[in-house]
Amino acid sequence: MKSAALSLLWVNCIERLKDRINNRSFWEAIETTHAITIEGDILIIGLDPDNFNRATHLNQVSHMHAISEVVQELFNQPLKVRVIEGTTAQDWVLTKERDARIATMKQSTTVRKIKEDSELEGWDGLYEYIARLYMQTPHRAMPQGKARYANEALYVLVEAMDTLYPEHPDDMVERSLARCLERIASSADMPATVIAFELERLRAWRKPGVDGQEEGAS
Repeated sequence: MKSAALSLLWVNCIERLKDRINNRSFWEAIETTHAITIEGDILIIGLDPDNFNRATHLNQVSHMHAISEVVQELFNQPLKVRVIEGTTAQDWVLTKERDARIATMKQSTTVRKIKEDSELEGWDGLYEYIARLYMQTPHRAMPQGKARYANEALYVLVEAMDTLYPEHPDDMVERSLARCLERIASSADMPATVIAFELERLRAWRKPGVDGQEEGAS
């Protein structure tokens, strides 16, 4: 799809979403977005760095659900929507490169780091590890620092769940997971439901794809 057509469709999506969602913070966030490209079944939407903290208003579960529905209606195809930092095709290239580096790094180091941490034993140890991780995050008082912390903590949590979260978790396990999610949310200054949603997306991304390879793997 040509850039001009893509931009026009997205502008129409914005107007329809403003009629559908009565939330001023959402309006202010969606108005600053730019449609960058469609890759596969994903519509890439960008926010410039100065406004990227507004992405939390777009990524709320109910808001993202509405965005996806409107996009499907106007684009006439089922598209997922991803919000990135940046507004150009090059920003999307850099985001994909960063995703690949993070995926490679996490696959090779996160499990080892967790297992080598002698204090990390069970859910209590995981909770303490996540708390310490925030204190070790550079620029943690700034929005971008909080976002980086949330991203790192979610990767740690999803790896730990491979051993701590059984296929059929009981109430105690669910409460322990919720406690960790709420700790991340509090430190990152984000709604706990958004953190939980991102965790589910990350876990789904790590599951084997239809071709037998792990999604996200090159």
